[in-house]
Amino acid sequence: MKLIFAKASGVILALALSFNISAQNPTSSRGTVQQTYKVEEPVKKKTTTSTGPRIELTPISGYSLNGHVNLYRAKFKMDNAAHFGGILSVEVAPGMLGEFSYTRSKTKARYEDFAAGNTTNYDMAIDYFQLGAVKELKKGKVVPFGMGSLGITWFNMTTHGVSDHVSFSAALGGGLKLFFSDRIGIRLQGRLLLPMYFSGGGLFLGIGSGGPSTGVGVSTGVLTVQGDFSGGLIFRF
Repeated sequence: MKLIFAKASGVILALALSFNISAQNPTSSRGTVQQTYKVEEPVKKKTTTSTGPRIELTPISGYSLNGHVNLYRAKFKMDNAAHFGGILSVEVAPGMLGEFSYTRSKTKARYEDFAAGNTTNYDMAIDYFQLGAVKELKKGKVVPFGMGSLGITWFNMTTHGVSDHVSFSAALGGGLKLFFSDRIGIRLQGRLLLPMYFSGGGLFLGIGSGGPSTGVGVSTGVLTVQGDFSGGLIFRF
């Protein structure tokens, strides 16, 4: 009996140990149980890009057609010449930019007096200060545009003893912008330039059956017709 009890106790102890090991290392008839882990992918950050130009700075140079002024029995002829300057453009609405431009053309002029039959030569510079607007007609690498501006023209007589002349002026033009990248491009343009003069003005005051009325009249004309063709490198900020 003692021998049988001892064998039975050994079998029970062996089964207990086997159950404990199975609980710590679970297995099945098909093999070892495998655990899977879900690997989360890193979240990609969204990037934003600029939607268009905000500020453009363009140094320019080109060629000016400076024209002439017809006077009574005389003509003041200004030679065509190169010019240089700069343009500052600021976007005020989608596709619309406010713009300030300056150009300077150093040239020579001749005063031809038909009555006296003589000619006098002068050294001078023509400075244009213009404030206006540019309308871009499309977006992309190639941008056609139209432009208009108002300002003043300074006929700067560098010959000693000759008075300068300052005129109100207007400009109309257009051109192309060609962009190599988001920051750098080329601007090509042409302008019609119209310096003007004021020949007189008047104030009207009257009283009639309809009551008092007033009016103001100003007479202007084109002093000369000029134009220029320019090109420059655009720096966009």
